Amino acid sequence: MIVLKKKGDSADLSKRMSNVDVKLSWTKSVDLDLHAFYKTKSGTFGHISFVRKGSLSEPPCILLDKDAGVGATAGDNRENIKIATLAHVDYVLIATNIFRFIGFLSSGDSFAKYDGKVVVKTDGGDHIEVPLTSEEIGKWCVIAKIDNTNPTAPKVVNINKVQKLEPSLNEF
Repeated sequence: MIVLKKKGDSADLSKRMSNVDVKLSWTKSVDLDLHAFYKTKSGTFGHISFVRKGSLSEPPCILLDKDAGVGATAGDNRENIKIATLAHVDYVLIATNIFRFIGFLSSGDSFAKYDGKVVVKTDGGDHIEVPLTSEEIGKWCVIAKIDNTNPTAPKVVNINKVQKLEPSLNEF
């Protein structure tokens, strides 16, 4: 297992892999939602979330399984994204946001206090962890990027960038 502890750290993915599994996990009382923002090889931008879960059989072949932690439930919370193939994408930003029905953020809210992490696993044996470490206050955190612009050397990059607004791939 490789742990990318600092912003900018990266790890190469196996060249022989096809399936990529991305897991967001946390134990604290908060409703985090997993998102995948992507850019396809043809230049199309898209967004996978609990509103639009995606499909493994239609490009870009990305699927979110469920919405966990609803109602700010503590415990073994997990949301998973499966990418059937990276052949259709240049980039996938892995992000989370704090979901609240009322209000924005409590005083002192930061992603670092939620015991969260993203784990990227592939069928090629890769196991890369990116912990949520940002102490900044904000509603969104771009945790990691899967960079497939060079298909012979795909990699995972630790981003851990907090912001107020929904991320855009143009920023990364």
